[in-house]
Amino acid sequence: MRDWNGWVREQLSLPEMKGHHEERVISELADHLEDLYSEAVTGGASPEEAEALVTRELGDREAATRELIRSEPAHLRKEADRRVERAEEVARQKGGGWSLVADGIRDLRLALRALGRKPLFSFIVVLVLALGIGASTSIFTLLDAVVLSPLPFDDADRLIRISHTGQGAGRGDMGQTAAWHYTYEEENRAFEDLGMWWNGNAAITGTGEPEAVQLTVATGGVFRALRLSPVLGRSITPEDEDIAAPLIVLLSQGYWQSRFGEDPDVVGQTLQINGVTREIVGVMPSQLRSLGIGPGVIVPLQVDKSTLFVGNTGPRGVARLRDGVTLEQASADISRMLPMAFEKFPGGPVIESMRSAQISPALQTLKDWVVGSTANLLWILMAGVGAVLLIACANVANLFLVRAEGKEGEMAVRTAIGASRNRIGWEYLKESLLLGVMGGGAGIVLAQAGLRALTSAGSAQLPRLDEVFLNPTVLLFAVAISVGSGLFFGMFPVLRHRRRGVVDSLKQGRSSGVEGRGRNRTRNALAVSQMSLALLLLVASGLMIRTSLALWRVDPGFQNPEEVMALRLTIPGADAPSTDELATAYEAIVHRLEEMPGVESVALANSMPMDGWGNVNPLFTEGETELNTTPVGRRHKWIGEGYFETLQIPLLVGRAFTWHDIHGRLPLAVVSESLAREYWGSPEAAMGQRIAARPDPPQWYEVIGVAADVWEFGLSQEPPHVVYWPQVTLAFWQGSTLDQANTWRAMGMAVRSSRVGTADFLMAVRDAIWSVNPSLPVRNMFTLQQLMGQSVARTSFSLVLLSIAAGVALLLGIIGVYGVISYSVSQRTSELGMRIALGAPAQRVRAMVLRQGLMLSLAGVTIGLGLSVGLTRLMSGLLFGVSPVDPVTYGAVATGLVVVALVASYLPARRAAGVDPMTALRAE
Repeated sequence: MRDWNGWVREQLSLPEMKGHHEERVISELADHLEDLYSEAVTGGASPEEAEALVTRELGDREAATRELIRSEPAHLRKEADRRVERAEEVARQKGGGWSLVADGIRDLRLALRALGRKPLFSFIVVLVLALGIGASTSIFTLLDAVVLSPLPFDDADRLIRISHTGQGAGRGDMGQTAAWHYTYEEENRAFEDLGMWWNGNAAITGTGEPEAVQLTVATGGVFRALRLSPVLGRSITPEDEDIAAPLIVLLSQGYWQSRFGEDPDVVGQTLQINGVTREIVGVMPSQLRSLGIGPGVIVPLQVDKSTLFVGNTGPRGVARLRDGVTLEQASADISRMLPMAFEKFPGGPVIESMRSAQISPALQTLKDWVVGSTANLLWILMAGVGAVLLIACANVANLFLVRAEGKEGEMAVRTAIGASRNRIGWEYLKESLLLGVMGGGAGIVLAQAGLRALTSAGSAQLPRLDEVFLNPTVLLFAVAISVGSGLFFGMFPVLRHRRRGVVDSLKQGRSSGVEGRGRNRTRNALAVSQMSLALLLLVASGLMIRTSLALWRVDPGFQNPEEVMALRLTIPGADAPSTDELATAYEAIVHRLEEMPGVESVALANSMPMDGWGNVNPLFTEGETELNTTPVGRRHKWIGEGYFETLQIPLLVGRAFTWHDIHGRLPLAVVSESLAREYWGSPEAAMGQRIAARPDPPQWYEVIGVAADVWEFGLSQEPPHVVYWPQVTLAFWQGSTLDQANTWRAMGMAVRSSRVGTADFLMAVRDAIWSVNPSLPVRNMFTLQQLMGQSVARTSFSLVLLSIAAGVALLLGIIGVYGVISYSVSQRTSELGMRIALGAPAQRVRAMVLRQGLMLSLAGVTIGLGLSVGLTRLMSGLLFGVSPVDPVTYGAVATGLVVVALVASYLPARRAAGVDPMTALRAE
């Protein structure tokens, strides 16, 4: 049998291939030719014919050799070098400014070659920088899109949000009302345009399964103020807002894309919304998402101004300031017009309480309202990842200082033969800049991946997430910090070289004396800075951990939330025109859900804890001396039978409502514990007391029970005072007749079952509801556990990012301490050997090295504590149940950091204690 490996080796000459690569290539080619030979013989060819076939397959020996050599990595590198050298030569021959280009090409080529000789060093530096630059770029992208960039509207700096406060009624943010809006529209001197809108939910029916979408009710002034033109069709006109105008609807761009596939002929079609048919007249652009108007439908606000009154606060207002008008002037103009609203629209059920509520304007720029507290959060996160980048640069600077010592002789010779200081400095900087740019490139790739993870965390509820992407500003930032990082860690060896003389560098001896101490001081300072910044991040992360623990220790007032599924329904007027029919329809759905296997109980209420819905209204007690005095706003909830049982909210005294109470329109009420204690001193004293929601004439409701407090607005906000009313109330609002019943069309439902969380439970709930009314879309389906998680989503988001930054900072900081101590031991090998030769015990040598690590860590901890005390106060808005200067967190982090630093110092200390005196002295 022919030796095919030997035959191939004889036929081909591969002098440029490295040994292992040559063997692999020859082996693979020999196997292929042997298989070809065997197949030919098996097919009936003679050995001579088979060999001829193999020879033809191999082809031209010289051509095959050239092709194989071209595939060799070393050859590819050489070929790339040759091409770069040719480009450099061509540029230099052109002369003039091209000489600078040629110099740049040469420096790049030499820098790449130098870094290629130290691949592990280059890989570590690029990896460390990529982590720091990638994290910084990710957070800056969020910061740029959410905080720094203007809103996506023309002249967005002139847009403001109109709201009001009622200090006399304890109302912080009352929003807008239709009466105020139309008064301002007719009487203002400060605005070009102003509008009002609010968001709700709508049921889209008539085509297959009912669909729940966001419904926005708006005046046309919203789009005029924002300077938004429709993508298709037209916008809302003043004529559309007339109470007798035809019913129309606009589609948001997102809903037009998802529901109608961007059909250009959608205008003129009809859509059935909440049982009412409306004509589609236009499609509005996606910029509305910045205001929380997401994919859905928009209908005009249609009111009869003759029936308007000052009340029903809550809608959002937007306005565009006239050119040259300031926010303060606009606020003064609102204050001037507020009394006019009571004259234009007198009467109403709450007119007296509104008059005495000390209403005042609360204006802010639209961008400040959209961004809110997110700006502070993102600046804190930016500072955190910036600290990580600084630590990474300090680590790399230490690596460069060590590497530069190996080049001191070369640089000294260059200096001695006439190289300028600038040229020597460039020799150091070109490698650091190249590594910085390479780290930046890798960081941008990591940033893109990080952004996908950050933006997918919708639970964080960050605004303007659809505007987050790597735009030119972000890329310029990434380039800037990449170059800046390269300059930062590259300057240390440059500055050190300039302090040294040529003769000292040429001696290349072990450093000692003033210069050695100075060099060590630089490395020590870098290590201390890493430790201090790491401590700052660890303290911030520790405070967020304490906050998270405090939040999850809160008793929300309800039990076993993971077993409760919450959802919302809206029954249109076409399906249940009267109050009685509406109440009966909801009760039928409750009873149908109760019949489901595994369901323990079902609750009905206009809002569930932490679901974002609810009402704040005045409350009057029978004991007040004057019912026309300004009442404080309290949270009001309308509930059905089984609410407290389903949510497992303890009733401290008394009882809850029954369906008999609700259908009988009995004037009964249940109050929360905190409200009972404020008004009557104790839950027991509250029993039998009478309260009302209207002042004159009051319709009294008897308190029949007191329930435990519930954290309605999230785990980070104290439980409000709550009044629970029956689902159907009689003569409830001022202005309603004694026999007028009221209830809510949009209600929340909660289902307690051991099946919550299983794959088929959601569909089973939908099927049960549709068995009662197949046209009802089911929306906002979450467990109470998920609602609790959403209430602390921003805290969790901050905790995760700060913890990651702190972990990376700790790792880099410990590596920095280890590197400094380890290098110090290697530099002091002779000294340590002498000490051991003179009788110093290993324990003392070990303690001496550990002492150095201890001093570095203590210095870093001291500086870090000072920084933390000053900077963590900025986090106070994110904290709950813990002080920004919490001594437990500070003490635990400081102690832990010192211990970890000592552990990192132990390996160099053990190595120092094991130095062989004879080997050390012989090397010296």
